[in-house]
Amino acid sequence: MAEARKVFPMNTFVSYLKGIDKEGNKKGVAEMVGFMSGMEIDAELAPFAAALAKAWIYEQHPELVRMSSGEMGATAQNVSVAVLPPDVVAEVNAIFAKLTDSKKTIDAQAAKLATVEKELAEKTAILKDVEVRMKAAEDKANRLEASAQGAGEKVIVASEAKVVEYIGKVDELLKLIEDVKKHGVVTVSGGGAAAAGEAAGGSGEPDVGGTPSSDFGFGSDAFATDKW
Repeated sequence: MAEARKVFPMNTFVSYLKGIDKEGNKKGVAEMVGFMSGMEIDAELAPFAAALAKAWIYEQHPELVRMSSGEMGATAQNVSVAVLPPDVVAEVNAIFAKLTDSKKTIDAQAAKLATVEKELAEKTAILKDVEVRMKAAEDKANRLEASAQGAGEKVIVASEAKVVEYIGKVDELLKLIEDVKKHGVVTVSGGGAAAAGEAAGGSGEPDVGGTPSSDFGFGSDAFATDKW
């Protein structure tokens, strides 16, 4: 049979009920609460167990509520505490079961959240890398577009110069056509060179004088020379 009562130092009991020197009596208070509830209590559940056990103590000994920590400490050096009644222990166990389930759920959610945060961090890093690459590609595209636009402007300027040149030539041709319409077609002949040739070679007509040919009886052959 489990021990029904156990003796603890009064300063541990006072610290438990009045909150005096909690850190210094933390271990002793946890041991006392564990004994009263008949459970092994971890650090996270200890405050709940302590509150339930304290409520039961005050319910059994209401005079302790009115006593100060000094008055309580002066009553004795030690205090004997009893194990909580079975119905109270059952209530404590039910509450602790719910708290334990909640703690497991919270731990699972925390682990899941940590996984999600890790995946989010990885995806964020990938997204930043993609953004950097997109920015570089956009800058390159802008530079190429600006370069192509400059080259296109140069081509347009060169084409305009050619068009102006062709228009000038067409204007000259139209002017010549107008001159022809006004003055007629002008041909350039040999002129003086032809006259000089005639002076040197006679009138240019074939020589028909001389002794008639024995074939035709009309003198020399007018078609025998190169004047024709």
